[in-house]
Amino acid sequence: MKLALLRTALAASAFLMPGALATAATASKDADGTPEKRDYVRYVGDDKRGKLQTAIVTMKKGDLTVELVGAVHVADPDYYKALTKLFLSYEELLFELVDGQRLKEGLEPKSAPDKSGIKVPTTTASEKSPSTEDEDRSPAFKIISGMMHNVGNYFRLQYQTDGIDYHTKNFVHADVSMDEFVQMQADKGESFLDLIRKAMEAQLQIGTDRKAEPRGSQFLLALLGDSSGLKVAMARQLASADELVNVMEQDGGSVIITERNKKALEILDRETASGRKNLGLFYGAAHLSDIEDRLEKKGYRRTAERWMTAWDIKPRVDEIHPPTPVAP
Repeated sequence: MKLALLRTALAASAFLMPGALATAATASKDADGTPEKRDYVRYVGDDKRGKLQTAIVTMKKGDLTVELVGAVHVADPDYYKALTKLFLSYEELLFELVDGQRLKEGLEPKSAPDKSGIKVPTTTASEKSPSTEDEDRSPAFKIISGMMHNVGNYFRLQYQTDGIDYHTKNFVHADVSMDEFVQMQADKGESFLDLIRKAMEAQLQIGTDRKAEPRGSQFLLALLGDSSGLKVAMARQLASADELVNVMEQDGGSVIITERNKKALEILDRETASGRKNLGLFYGAAHLSDIEDRLEKKGYRRTAERWMTAWDIKPRVDEIHPPTPVAP
């Protein structure tokens, strides 16, 4: 039950913070008329070992290629390193971050190349990250950020804005400013508390997946210092959160999803009109269902998908003493 409540809070936070947690969509239909389920986050594994993975969806329209890159708030550092390499392959990487335009307004990159030549973010205790400055202007962001940092610390994961260098040259802000966000919510009558309420109501409506609930043995192992079991349970919850998100987005959508998606596609249209042919759109997975639908209406078609591992989950003993590979 506690994990279900945490999933509810995480689903609500997914709409506000970069790299929403999990969702799936039903958009186009199979030959028999059955809606085709499109997953953007999945869990692959068993009760002890597994991987939480996010999708990269390739969309094409003539000679234009747009890749929808979903993400999670907290993940293994290697996941963000892999994303950093991927982002360098695009002419431009359009990114989600409320008020992220300030990163391109006179700020110099605060990063240094590692041995591979990839920039690695470097910060000091006295430096404020973009998310920290947003927290000062929005109590909701402060609450969500604190919660996500605590989840990341407990599971030994890295926070997204610490793992991604948003000063990278080919990054283009494709989200609203904080002032726009606040004004749009006020105009629509939305608030963070309303979002939490919707999440709780949606959770009650769809119920809880008992198979994804943590077991007593997993809690016991966590008390003994091995949180991998709870991490598996959390990964399963996140991978099955599609119903929760879909129910929350009923009744005409929201500023937090729909209006920000419109903004992202406005920027995409602007950049393709200027001659860009190969772009990435780095947005939270909760946004990708609506974004893909809108791109299809513009004439884009899904041509491929691939997966990246965000959480590589294994028992603590395997991390301390990796198993010996079996000889062929």
